[in-house]
Amino acid sequence: MYCIVLSPDEKTFVSTSLSSYIITSYVCDSETGHCISGPFEELEESEDSLVMEGLNACFSPDGKHILVRYQVTLSYHAVVWEIERGEKVSQIEGFDFVFIHCGQNKGKIASVDWIDEDGSSVRTIASTDREDQGPCSTRILRVKLWDIGDGVPDRLFEVTGVAVTRFSPNGQYLAVGKRYENVVELWNLEDGESTH
Repeated sequence: MYCIVLSPDEKTFVSTSLSSYIITSYVCDSETGHCISGPFEELEESEDSLVMEGLNACFSPDGKHILVRYQVTLSYHAVVWEIERGEKVSQIEGFDFVFIHCGQNKGKIASVDWIDEDGSSVRTIASTDREDQGPCSTRILRVKLWDIGDGVPDRLFEVTGVAVTRFSPNGQYLAVGKRYENVVELWNLEDGESTH
């Protein structure tokens, strides 16, 4: 078991593990520990390509869906599962993901991704430091919003010169550490404006 996350009401939790090419998640009752939904299984071609540190999960605000993030080699993905029916709703790509728990975007998923100036995707922050790809300032952090079911994103905003990012647990803000300016910016995911 590599990841355990409580639901918003703390009545259930999701546990996620990796074994034999399969990422497996269960939703369990917090009081009894008994499984109430799952297993939710995502199969990859090779266990060697899966990275355990990339496993993470979160609940939707209403507790009806889980998002399971995992890393394959240098690429991050997330799968959204409907808990009651045990069905995969969608799969999205990016570097990090969070369910938004407040405001007009409540219930949507926010993701961050890295792109080159020419628009091609760069899947990890680590790849921005490769000498053959030039300085980090040529990388653009793109923030997107996703509806749970349709798998089609809306671009929210873009930031350049970023070294590190972190979503707030409720998905209201994105903290962005700037590499060359030695500052941290706090972006509001409600309107895509830098607030601090």
